[in-house]
Amino acid sequence: MTTYTYKVTNLVRDPDGIVVTAQFSITANDDVDSFTHNYSFGFANDPVTPTPFEDLTEAKVIEWITRDAGEVNQFEVSADAELAAYKMRKAAPVLTAGTPWDK
Repeated sequence: MTTYTYKVTNLVRDPDGIVVTAQFSITANDDVDSFTHNYSFGFANDPVTPTPFEDLTEAKVIEWITRDAGEVNQFEVSADAELAAYKMRKAAPVLTAGTPWDK
């Protein structure tokens, strides 16, 4: 079973201090491998409950993100796909990186 860890990295707010976009990462971990992917999500519903910016907690923002992610959480589905792609790249690497002078 895959577990998901959310980390809010930035909040974009309007001139009234209402959060309109959350930037965050999700780490998908299947107890063998893990992969972290970054997301940005604009709150399209009525503006997020107008909580004063200084009173926000990461847990509250994650609650808003998961609330608006859909019946089947679109971010976790994407995180699963990213983890699967990582596993494929790890099993059969097709890219290498480095410089010729760092041998």
